[in-house]
Amino acid sequence: MDETKTLAKEAPAARLNEAEEACRAQALNFNELYRRNATPVFYYLYSRVRNVADAEDLTSQTFVTGLENLSRLRDPLKFTPWIFGIARNKASDFFRKSQRRPTADYDEELDQAKAVAGGLSHADQERLLDLERLISRLSPLEQEYLRLRIVAELPFAEIASILSEPETRIKKKYYRLLERLQAQAEK
Repeated sequence: MDETKTLAKEAPAARLNEAEEACRAQALNFNELYRRNATPVFYYLYSRVRNVADAEDLTSQTFVTGLENLSRLRDPLKFTPWIFGIARNKASDFFRKSQRRPTADYDEELDQAKAVAGGLSHADQERLLDLERLISRLSPLEQEYLRLRIVAELPFAEIASILSEPETRIKKKYYRLLERLQAQAEK
């Protein structure tokens, strides 16, 4: 009878230890996922808000929200599209709350382009500015394709998951967009 009481007392403690181990494993897994995705998420958000401090804040908010809602992630293999979905929502909230738009002052853009393209020739700098103007005229969804593919370097499958569209449609729109941009840039 004493053995039964001892086992009954040890069972909740064993379950608690298992739960603690599961939490530790989940935290270690999240740390690895954070290391792999933090930089692409930051660059993506920076391309949206064009301010380092705001991009850093939004990146941290994105991962805090991700950690808080990790139990809602049905498929751990889809963490990257899921976290980018959260990042998109954070950027949208940012613009909605601040009533700001993701456009920078032209002089500021010019200064940034010169700083980035310091080693480029004048003609290359002009081409960069022309490309920036062409991209700024694209629809928000088209800009999103470029951000997710070029800035965040996501594969088409993950972009399709983030935007809830078929992968083939994403590829087709992306490559047509590149062709259109190239044709406009050559004019």
